[in-house]
Amino acid sequence: MLQQALVALALLGSAKGIGLDNPNSPFVFKRQALRERLFDNIPATIDLEWHPCSNVTTELPFECARLSVPLDYKNPNNGLRAVVPIIKYPADKGVPYKGSVLVNPGGPGNLGSEFVYDILASKHIRSNVVGPGWDILGFDPRGIGYSIPYGSCGILPYTFEPDRQNATETLTPSKLKSRRQVGKASGKLPPNNDEIAYGVLLPDDPPSWKAGAYQLASQFNSACHEYVSQYNQAGPHMNSVVVATDMLSIAKALARERNQPENTALVNYYGISYGTIVGQYFASLYPNRVGKFFLDGVVDVDTWISHNDTTTTLIHADKAWSKFFTLCYDAGPTRCSFFTGRGSHAIRDRFNAITVKLNATNYELEGNEYAPIISSVLTTLKLVIFSSIYNAALGWPLLADFFVVVEPLFDGDPSQWDFEAFQAAFFELQLKWGVTYAPVTLIPESFTQVSCTDARDIRGVNITVEEEQAWKAVSKVGGVSKISGRIQCTQWQIRPSWEWYGPVGGATKTPILFAGTLFDPITPFENSEKARRLFKGAKMIYIDEIAHSTFNTQNTCAFRHTLSYFQNGTLPSHDNRCKGETRIFF
Repeated sequence: MLQQALVALALLGSAKGIGLDNPNSPFVFKRQALRERLFDNIPATIDLEWHPCSNVTTELPFECARLSVPLDYKNPNNGLRAVVPIIKYPADKGVPYKGSVLVNPGGPGNLGSEFVYDILASKHIRSNVVGPGWDILGFDPRGIGYSIPYGSCGILPYTFEPDRQNATETLTPSKLKSRRQVGKASGKLPPNNDEIAYGVLLPDDPPSWKAGAYQLASQFNSACHEYVSQYNQAGPHMNSVVVATDMLSIAKALARERNQPENTALVNYYGISYGTIVGQYFASLYPNRVGKFFLDGVVDVDTWISHNDTTTTLIHADKAWSKFFTLCYDAGPTRCSFFTGRGSHAIRDRFNAITVKLNATNYELEGNEYAPIISSVLTTLKLVIFSSIYNAALGWPLLADFFVVVEPLFDGDPSQWDFEAFQAAFFELQLKWGVTYAPVTLIPESFTQVSCTDARDIRGVNITVEEEQAWKAVSKVGGVSKISGRIQCTQWQIRPSWEWYGPVGGATKTPILFAGTLFDPITPFENSEKARRLFKGAKMIYIDEIAHSTFNTQNTCAFRHTLSYFQNGTLPSHDNRCKGETRIFF
């Protein structure tokens, strides 16, 4: 799940959308924006001007800049400009300089600026991905983070910043057309049975979930239409083709900075999860500008565009989750607090004894007044399970502790259940996972804004019973929530100014390196295989790990390949399969 979904669930009381990345699992970095505004008092300029980042208190020598780019690359001289914030972790002195690597941590909605600003993330990239000699640059995609125009729809009131909602104007008022300024404007149900995969019981969501998902989608999309739909606002410019072209603008500015020709500037890039969409778009649009490209945890472009990704997202999620019980048993009671000593099946049965009580369908059909809150508990439980798979080494020991805490909360009749204690345990789990809230930068709407604007227009498409059942068959952990994401796009009204739907692939100046983990819950390794075949000369690494992307592993074999690629241009050959090395519960 996305951190956006976690925040929405925690703060609004409901969220039903599985995204690609969950910074609280795969990228465990604490957001700084509550206390540090990285780009305060830094001017937006057409040429890069590096400044010390505002209010920085870390040990690393970060530098910040704000690049002014056309709001609309199809109409670049209309006087409207966007601002792309960039943070740099400079290469160490005393080693041969290799250039700059742009990084995108995924989402969509995650901030490249805060990702690079996190010391652990930056040091990991330096040590295990690119090696010495590279400047590491993080940037915020359109409408996200510190960018202008900002994409807040006011879903969470304190995320709304009127002074950042509109593009900057460079034409005189007499040459501007009148533009609206930002402001808030005043059947038969499918069967719902308990579902079991690999012996693990996760009850289906109740009959009311679909109507609730449509209602939330309608409210959500109405708010975004009010706040960000105008041409000079973020909404029409948040799709990935624009972000890919922003990367080209950054590369050109970097070339000018070093007195090099900008018309041959290359982009070196590390893209994770959704970042692989941006990478594939860039490599298809600007193949002669592709430098070292490492795409890690690959999203399938075709089904991203159709927004019908049943077979390209969750296909390994339930199998990955089923390994929790075996690994917990192997670890023993001192390392896995949810251990039961009669075998892994006993741990699984202990888990099932919790979930069997959360059959919200039965409570709803009985008219039980607690049915809605039980449904929310079930949604939250699926949320944390799915999130934990992104980085099982981090997530599963903490999840075992969470199960121990919540297990006794559901004894007796629902009127006796301690829902407040469950919510407290959920918040505590998030804190242990490293989630903090940053109202300045974190908005739950980003995933929908980008994914629905990237996709072809599916407004009015009916989600059929057959489609629901197909998703449920793919994953008991996340199938229903993925349907909710598709429902969001059936209500989405904002269309992009620059529409681009591929095709992707071709011959790039530098061969691309792809990677996939064998038990990735959201971007299966088969996507990397497909992408490798689309780009001439590309290679792939297979990593036998339970994680979303190599970033969430401790796999030295994978790191050896990526370092060889960025340092020497060496691609893997027959040695492209890496055994599992990440120890879970140890």
